[in-house]
Amino acid sequence: MRNRWYVFVALAALIGMGWALGVSLGTASAQPQGALTPFPTPTPGADGIIRYTVRPGDTLWRVAAIAGITVDELRALNNLRPDESIQPGQILILGVGVSEQPTPTPAPGGEAQPTATPTPQPGLGALCVMLYDDANGNGLYDEDTEHPLAGGAVSVTTRAGTISLTKETASDDFVCFEDVPEGEYIVTMGVPKGYNPTTAPSITLTLRAGDTTYLTFGAQKAEPTTPAQETPRKSPLLGIIGILFLMAGAGLWLYARRLTVR
Repeated sequence: MRNRWYVFVALAALIGMGWALGVSLGTASAQPQGALTPFPTPTPGADGIIRYTVRPGDTLWRVAAIAGITVDELRALNNLRPDESIQPGQILILGVGVSEQPTPTPAPGGEAQPTATPTPQPGLGALCVMLYDDANGNGLYDEDTEHPLAGGAVSVTTRAGTISLTKETASDDFVCFEDVPEGEYIVTMGVPKGYNPTTAPSITLTLRAGDTTYLTFGAQKAEPTTPAQETPRKSPLLGIIGILFLMAGAGLWLYARRLTVR
């Protein structure tokens, strides 16, 4: 009788444990599993620029990591300030690539005709240039004591001369060249009349898509030159007259001596 009681208790314990395990597994399977927002494969557009639309839950770190670039590069491509965050729906530039073209379908009974791959359009950037009045002539721009100088001639050209842009500096702020194709440029500054340059007159730089590059050139007002004083010219006539007086005096002295001897 006692053995039957032990068997009954053990069987009840096994049934209870099975029920508890089943409830636990059912609850665990019913709980939703968290998942990251899907990240679509970024592909270049018709202009060759890779763009991405920010989705809820995205961060700069996540977008940069999946795009294979650094956070600093992502900020530079999109002109984002160090303290600026991204918002859902915002369009970010991830780089410049080659747009994908569909594979041509072979014609019935023939071979597929090759399709020419279009050259991607270069990205655009901006160049902003300022000429400042370098009062102390040290070649460094001091925003507190030095101000922009108008009348400077700015020239932006490529080495091959395919692009040539010109503007004149203003007295209140930078002058900017917008929508400049990316590439290598030579920026030259001509100072206005009455000034001497205090910095290098030209700078060579590489402009990348999405960049806004700021350049400063210095010029110092030239000191007025004092014209050299001309030495008054002596008239040769006065010298001749002086010699005649000396000769006359010598003649009178000789004549007076002869009279004294007699």
